[in-house]
Amino acid sequence: MSGSPQNFTLAKPVSPETLQALRAQVRAAIEAGVPAIGIDIDDVGVLDSPLISALISMLREARERGGSVTLCASRKSILDTLHITALDKVFTIVSTVAPAAPPPAPRRKSAKPAGTGRAVAAFAGALFAIASFLSSSASAQTEPSPDDIIRSVAAQNAQMQSYQARFSLDLALRTFPYLAQHLDGTTYFKRPDSYEIVFDKVPSYARGFDKIYTDVGNPTSWPKHFNIALVGEDTRNGHRELVLRLVQKVRGMIDHEDVDIDPAAWHVDSMEWHYYNGGDIAMTQEFENVGGFSVLSKQHATIRIPFVHAGAEAVYRNYQTNVAINDGVFTGKAH
Repeated sequence: MSGSPQNFTLAKPVSPETLQALRAQVRAAIEAGVPAIGIDIDDVGVLDSPLISALISMLREARERGGSVTLCASRKSILDTLHITALDKVFTIVSTVAPAAPPPAPRRKSAKPAGTGRAVAAFAGALFAIASFLSSSASAQTEPSPDDIIRSVAAQNAQMQSYQARFSLDLALRTFPYLAQHLDGTTYFKRPDSYEIVFDKVPSYARGFDKIYTDVGNPTSWPKHFNIALVGEDTRNGHRELVLRLVQKVRGMIDHEDVDIDPAAWHVDSMEWHYYNGGDIAMTQEFENVGGFSVLSKQHATIRIPFVHAGAEAVYRNYQTNVAINDGVFTGKAH
């Protein structure tokens, strides 16, 4: 690529329209041969999932053409969010972004490089380097570790401290006796790693579902119970997925679990449980925006275990976020 770096500023209110406009500007600059894009995000207010997804999409487009995207931030709240979401492993974060052409009076004072840290200052016009694990090009860097991926999934809603929501599950047996069952329950979450789903009533053939759903909703608990490895990539609905394999540290009924994670949104898009007895459960998930948070909205599962073939459809609704939750919910003493 040729040309000079180009800088953009994103400020609140951030809306789908402003993000779309910024992406169009960045895409036009990339297509015009700009080698490095700088985006000042100091005044966005909150880094939520739609904004993070948009920024990573811009990074992907730049990397596919040999370019880069650097984020400018100096506010503590923004820097903290970049750290806990592991975005400081994906982007180079600088404390100042100088304009492409030197102005009469710089808006901020530029500085000399600070060294090899994640966040470095740069001279005006310097190329913006990135640590990109999202690149599909031959020059892509090493993929993130399983710990990095799990931390990013757990931190996707950085400002959410707790939630509870109602949960409905429709089970349909596709083998004799061909029964259908409707289940209701409540799901709870509280930082740092407490997650629980409580069914109001569970039939005998569905026992264990609550444990499965708890595994899905609480990735931070995985390292305690599983040996985890990044085993490759997959493509789902036209986008790239990172595949983690979970193997129980203490052998149980499950041989292994495969988890597909979208590195743009840090969603667990699907999970597959493979049992020693030849059975398997495959689940896919959908998400929606509620109050600025990206939350689970639907799950679709196919269950094939010896003597049972069933389908399951789950719906999550009535989210209450950042509410007080009794710790007894997570120890079983409150239900």
